[in-house]
Amino acid sequence: FAATAATIVAGTVAERCKMVAYFCYSIFLTAFVYPVVVHSTWASDGFLSAFNEANRFMDQGVIDFAGSGVVHLTGGATALIAAIV
Repeated sequence: FAATAATIVAGTVAERCKMVAYFCYSIFLTAFVYPVVVHSTWASDGFLSAFNEANRFMDQGVIDFAGSGVVHLTGGATALIAAIV
């Protein structure tokens, strides 16, 4: 799933950035950003999880069916940032 989130951005920055920059970005996204987003959504104690009764974000929870929400949220948000930069 982490690699899929990184490849969503590939379509956004295709032929617009250097390969080394995309390689560094992919490592940073899959090693640091994606695990934090996944934990906050999928873990029972994550602040976005619907199963965390005590500490939900804005008193709402997220149920991610089959992981597609987290993948596309992470990939889409980073693609938007890459397009702006």
